[in-house]
Amino acid sequence: MDVAQALTNLMTIPQFPGTISLPGPRTLTTEYLLDMVSSLTYTPPSSAPVLPKSLALALAKVAQAPWWPLISPDEVERRYIDDVDVPGDWEAVGVTPDEIENHAITYLRRYRSAYVSCRLRITRGTKFPF
Repeated sequence: MDVAQALTNLMTIPQFPGTISLPGPRTLTTEYLLDMVSSLTYTPPSSAPVLPKSLALALAKVAQAPWWPLISPDEVERRYIDDVDVPGDWEAVGVTPDEIENHAITYLRRYRSAYVSCRLRITRGTKFPF
């Protein structure tokens, strides 16, 4: 929502000089995000091993052979980009970013299994599994 509002606000700025960087309000690790998704969807995290970049790139290149979309070499490169020290341009676009935890359940709720939804409804005694 924050990025969409920033893009909307950019339409009123005649010409913004340079590239805009819109990082979150705090630094999050991939491990933290995977744990958050796991806790909100009630599914265990992936047991896929973490591969060295060179091996991941080689597998991504092989994965380009099928016609259906698999991971691309560009996706592998982006997973290894460290952009922790990038300053944000939120003030320039007039938006204050929100924490991801405030909005994650809205989007991740639909990835819960029907069994979990029923169990939540029974244990909470509510009509809807929130």
